[in-house]
Amino acid sequence: MSTRIFDVPTIKGEACVRTISTALRRLPGIMGVQVDIEAKEVCVDLDSALVNEVQVIQTIRELGHEAK
Repeated sequence: MSTRIFDVPTIKGEACVRTISTALRRLPGIMGVQVDIEAKEVCVDLDSALVNEVQVIQTIRELGHEAK
C-alpha cells in the first residue's frame, strides 16, 4: 500500500469532499481517502497492484475537477 497526494484546486466545500470521497472509495484498491478543503488536496491510500495514479486522476476529472 502507498499514499499519494493529488492537487485538486477546484475543491470548494463539503459537497466536493463527499463527491470525491465517494467516487474514489468505489475504485478497487483504494483503502482510504482524505480530502483537505483548505489545502485543496486529496490524499489517497491505495494498493498499486489494483489501481494507479492515472485512474485516480481520471476519476476526479470525470467529476468535473482539475487534478494533478
